Amino acid sequence: MSQVSEDRIIGLWGTPFLHFTPEAHAIHQNALAGLAESSPDADLLHDLDTSAQWLRTQINAAVTAFLERWAEADPGRVDFVSRTLIHGHSDYQPLRNHPDAYLSGLYYIEVPQGVRDPHHRSDADSNALSFYDPRFGINMGAIAKDPNSQMEKQVQPAAGVLIIWPSHVDYFMHPNLSASSLIAIQFNAKLETTP
Repeated sequence: MSQVSEDRIIGLWGTPFLHFTPEAHAIHQNALAGLAESSPDADLLHDLDTSAQWLRTQINAAVTAFLERWAEADPGRVDFVSRTLIHGHSDYQPLRNHPDAYLSGLYYIEVPQGVRDPHHRSDADSNALSFYDPRFGINMGAIAKDPNSQMEKQVQPAAGVLIIWPSHVDYFMHPNLSASSLIAIQFNAKLETTP
């Protein structure tokens, strides 16, 4: 099992995000893609397939490390709900957040690369992932060279990348401008409270 090193957890707007590529992910990519395409409506993180269980283990370890660093406490039992995203040409996820969860994340199985087409805008970033500063209007007080002066931070995903963030943060998945599909698992982590 891969270890999530602390230097992979960064503070963004005072909000921690995790951007991580688990070891041995390449071994499982084809099996995960097959599962996603054959059962697009299934909760893949609860599938008994070996690769699905590997992914659940990686996500669980990353969420645990994230919460231990962020909250400096044992998070207890964490439950996951996931859904498969298969974005064909021009598909995207509109601006959203997940108020019913504590953490949200994406694991990228297949990501088309190098998409540039003459009929697209020059600033179109196919399959990019944008996050928006939850501190409304904070950039109005930014000074020169403030690394957090922009309201939007953009990530270019790649196959095998796992990204985790607090569920209250708004995000947007840009349109897929490729003829090939983007395949990802979107998940939410809920903390189980003991009575």
